[in-house]
Amino acid sequence: AICYSPLPDEPMTNPADDRPRDRHSGLREAVSWLTVILAFSLPLYRPWVTLASILIMILWWFSGNTAARFERLRRDRLTLAVLVFIAINLVSLVWSANPEAGLKYVTKYCYLLLIPMLATAVRAPFRRRATVVFEIAAALSVIVSVIVFSGALRWGGAHPGNPSPFMAHLDYSLLLALASLLALTVGLYVDQDIKLRLLWIGLSLFLIFGLVVNIGRSGQLAFAGGLLALLVHWSRTHSARQIALLVTAGAAILTILLILSPTFAGRIQIAREEFRATFVDGGYESNIGGRVAVLTVAGEIVRENPLLGTGVGDNIPALKNLLDTRYPELKPSIYWYRHFHNQYAQVATETGLLGLAALAWIFWELLRGRYRRREIGAAAIVLATVYLVGFLGEPFFRKQIPLIIFALFAGLISAARMDDEASDEGIVSED
Repeated sequence: AICYSPLPDEPMTNPADDRPRDRHSGLREAVSWLTVILAFSLPLYRPWVTLASILIMILWWFSGNTAARFERLRRDRLTLAVLVFIAINLVSLVWSANPEAGLKYVTKYCYLLLIPMLATAVRAPFRRRATVVFEIAAALSVIVSVIVFSGALRWGGAHPGNPSPFMAHLDYSLLLALASLLALTVGLYVDQDIKLRLLWIGLSLFLIFGLVVNIGRSGQLAFAGGLLALLVHWSRTHSARQIALLVTAGAAILTILLILSPTFAGRIQIAREEFRATFVDGGYESNIGGRVAVLTVAGEIVRENPLLGTGVGDNIPALKNLLDTRYPELKPSIYWYRHFHNQYAQVATETGLLGLAALAWIFWELLRGRYRRREIGAAAIVLATVYLVGFLGEPFFRKQIPLIIFALFAGLISAARMDDEASDEGIVSED
């Protein structure tokens, strides 16, 4: 039943479903099924993520209705924001002293092109399937993670102290933060049978439990920010009594989950000790201390290159140069860093304030979209907030899995918005 319940993306029918199939319809259906495969693979199997993403981007060009799709995208400001962000990073290679290294990361940003491609290629039934299988796969990954956490199983490099079975713990924490909040969005917003509503909320709680037994603090912080934003959005159309009941129940459940997870309590204690060591004792050897140190040097790089940055690929050499010349006391803590452990610092040092403004534009367009249905708007708020908060602790757009997760759901949300706008204008989708 859950596979056929309406998710926060589309009505159950599409006026194009009864149109005659043309010679490109098989390719369009292949793109849709590849999107479902991609969604299922993200929590579980990285090789399929790469393969499905590349195939989607290739087949999209040959699946017909190209002119209609470009006309649809021409008016889409989110697509324009994505293209501007990619273009700025590409052009920055001109003034980068290390363009070869920079090109490796710029090509990774091309995964953002999945946003306009999915928005114009994946029909409503497949968008629902993609959402469902992503949540199922996330739940399966948590089952493995909890078994590893219990000590009953070893899976690759995962162990009870770091039970992230399929990817780096920081990436996994962000994935679980988003998956749990999207499931909660379905439970709170979608009009459905009470049993299905409780099933979605129960799935959200299970994913939250997986989040708190893992050690990625960036994802846990992102979850807190996303949950707050979601509750603010939900409360606008509910009474004070309903809000109080939800907050009380949520606080009680979260408290129980935290009690069941000694890992989370231990990570909080470690964070307190790191804050004290950094801001009271002036040491930078800890996890938090290193992030403070690298932000200090990043500020100097931005002051020297405020508008355009160093160019992609040249900010780490600039970091090491400043550590050698002006900040030798910070070298033991961060000289080995390969990135700035903060998306905003990463972008500002590479492409300056111009690149930072382009990054902000992507999220602004995601948040300001005209969403006719509240569940679509809630999903957009959750997606944007989770990443904007998560960026404080890690440059998630520099990593394949988090970047593609963002592109996947931004594309699905954009598809829902575009279809609603086309429906309001009396336009029948060509796909």
